[in-house]
Amino acid sequence: MTWSASWIWLPTQDRMDNLYVFARTEFDCPVVPTSAPARVSGSQLYKLYVNGRYVGRGPNPADPSYYYYDVHDLAPYLVPGRNVISLVGYCYSEKLQGIIGQNWGIGGLLFEMTQPQRVVSDSSWKVLQAPAWEQSADINCTLYGDYKEYYDTRRELRGWQLAGFDDRAWPQARVIGRPPVAPWTVLREREIPFLGGETLRPVEAYWESASVSYAWRDDWEVYHEGRLVSGAAGYPHPSKFTEIKKTRDMAPSILLDFGRLVTGYVEIRIHDSQGGTIDLLYGENLGLTRVDRFELDHGEQVLEPFNRRTFRYLRLLFPEVTGRIEIDAVLLHMNTYPVEAKGSFACSDALINTIWTMSAYTMRLSMLDHFVDCPWRERTIYGGDVYAENPIAYYAFGDPRLNAKTLRQMFALQYPEGALPPYGPYLGVHGFYPSWSAFFGLAFLDHWRFTGDRGFLDELWPGLTRLCDWALGEIARNALPMIGSPATGGSFSTWMAQPKVSYQAWENYPFYLLLTRAATLARDLHRNVEESRWTDAARRMAAAMDAHLVDADSGLVRTYPAASPPAYAQFDGALRLWSQAAPPREGRELGHRLLQPGQARVVESPFHGFFLIEGLAAYGEAGLALDFMRMYWGDMIRRGATTFWEHHAIDSPPGRQTSRGGSVCHGWSAAPAYACGAHVLGVTPLTPGFATVAIAPQLGDLTWAEGRVPTPHGPVTVAWQRSIERVVITIDSPRPVRLVPPQLHEHLPVFELDGATIGCQPGAVWPSFELPAGRHQLRIAPR
Repeated sequence: MTWSASWIWLPTQDRMDNLYVFARTEFDCPVVPTSAPARVSGSQLYKLYVNGRYVGRGPNPADPSYYYYDVHDLAPYLVPGRNVISLVGYCYSEKLQGIIGQNWGIGGLLFEMTQPQRVVSDSSWKVLQAPAWEQSADINCTLYGDYKEYYDTRRELRGWQLAGFDDRAWPQARVIGRPPVAPWTVLREREIPFLGGETLRPVEAYWESASVSYAWRDDWEVYHEGRLVSGAAGYPHPSKFTEIKKTRDMAPSILLDFGRLVTGYVEIRIHDSQGGTIDLLYGENLGLTRVDRFELDHGEQVLEPFNRRTFRYLRLLFPEVTGRIEIDAVLLHMNTYPVEAKGSFACSDALINTIWTMSAYTMRLSMLDHFVDCPWRERTIYGGDVYAENPIAYYAFGDPRLNAKTLRQMFALQYPEGALPPYGPYLGVHGFYPSWSAFFGLAFLDHWRFTGDRGFLDELWPGLTRLCDWALGEIARNALPMIGSPATGGSFSTWMAQPKVSYQAWENYPFYLLLTRAATLARDLHRNVEESRWTDAARRMAAAMDAHLVDADSGLVRTYPAASPPAYAQFDGALRLWSQAAPPREGRELGHRLLQPGQARVVESPFHGFFLIEGLAAYGEAGLALDFMRMYWGDMIRRGATTFWEHHAIDSPPGRQTSRGGSVCHGWSAAPAYACGAHVLGVTPLTPGFATVAIAPQLGDLTWAEGRVPTPHGPVTVAWQRSIERVVITIDSPRPVRLVPPQLHEHLPVFELDGATIGCQPGAVWPSFELPAGRHQLRIAPR
């Protein structure tokens, strides 16, 4: 892509941290065209306006060496005559501020439009440090490295986004360079749709007052706060919803409850004001944090924090009120990856249905510019998270584009040795966890399994090869043919240089499965050298893990060298089941043992629970998986969850919610949204891209289930019911199907397929049915 535009910024700036910049240019447009595409980017954020009208924001967060630009059609915003392009640019920091080393780089803005006129960012643009934001605001989240916002509406520049504004005192832009230029050495067009979503109002409002509670008095300092609630009975709309008055003995406030976690952009519409201050405090729960402060001007105004906010509760605190403030509305504009509910699930257990619905919503909030661990805290790509999030998101929404984009970003940051950073998308990583590299590789293989996209497979295959070969090198240089752990952590280079002193389940089973699945794919692609090399390594790993990590009597998994007495954890055993490293009978016995009290330390994260569910289902124990869902995810619901938490242990004190500092919404915690479709309905790809479909329902103790699993060819629908006498399975698939009926007892029943009885001889193996695309019904009755 050839650019005529240049990156621009302020001519001089001593401090880049938390810096907001205005940039503008005017041009004549004699005739408004039907299309006016413009390429836009900003480091690290921008908001684009045309003639004072908001157009969009971006770009996708990315390392400067692998950066993105967006394309906006400006035709709907142009007018005949004089037009104005204006940008608000934002730079978090030139240097690392957050603990995890993300959101860094110099500031810059880039704009190019060629039709109807050529308009490009260059030295003719006027720029100015935005005067209403206080640059010295405090850090908001030390992990993400973002800032609080202190905004003074009295210092706004009225009309700067409109034609005719006098910008003669503004300096001309400094030209950094034309792409490609350091640090933005690679620029890619946006790969995914723009984020968006519905506009929400709070579901409840509470006032905090210095007046007497429950007294019918007309001197309350907060009036009619309930009018901020959507559809509240007795509160007409539109109106002057809320009035704040000054009080002598405390600052009044309004607590707004949005009913469940939300993420996006806050808008507060002030109908009238005589000045004062509003502080905005946010919380995933009632542990609120003061983040934004607005100094009010007089009259009507709209308050909009520039950055994303994630919360359930929002408190409007009025520490300084010079007179009455009238608020029309407090809104939240949801801002997530635009998904459709292509997947669905319902069954005879209302709790499981609630768990599935909450899982899908939890996953939605973790789909932003890429898969994120959580929408509030880090908002970062993590290998283990992505491995779980990809199948969850696919079965709930059926859109693989976000996973493809996330994988491209991370493989672009691959270390020369072949491992991947544990998180991104910036190369500012301070730590290294080898298993997160394996999970990225497995997420890539799952993408192939779900989509059958050969072009994408070929594109990233070299990265997968380097990753697997790095694992082979680590296995070869350790005392045991496994991935070893050093005594202490540190960066990747530090990790590589340290001797490995122990071997753990969470590092080895993921690499065992990665090598096993990569070898199978290499065989299918006729890559015989890779298949042989990876198969041999996986076999040596399996033997070493059985010998050194697995207790011979119980099948439970420990660390090597083992502690005395050895310690076992559900998660470690679940990894053995998930990777299918145990023989069938031993795996089923291990699954039952892991759920027996006192056998192993219980999982302390729903991420660990993902592997336990998948491990149980891999050995045909979906009934145990359903019991575990009810016990574990159901316990979070009973404790008040509206989305599923990052951490949870069922033996935590009664009434306790998630730990302080933990996220109450984590994409890796939404496992049931995948498990119900893949195991209870039993729908999985038999060949890549669901070219042929496997349907093998696991009924557990349910009496009926139904749902829809999206595929590239259209949805696969499954509905089954059972009674004492029979099971009826109805399927509809756009592609050929292998249907494996549930094995309810040892003796073969009578099968009736699409009205025809299927004869099966006593003692024969349990059958499967190869079916063409379309609708089919299988009835199973005792012989």
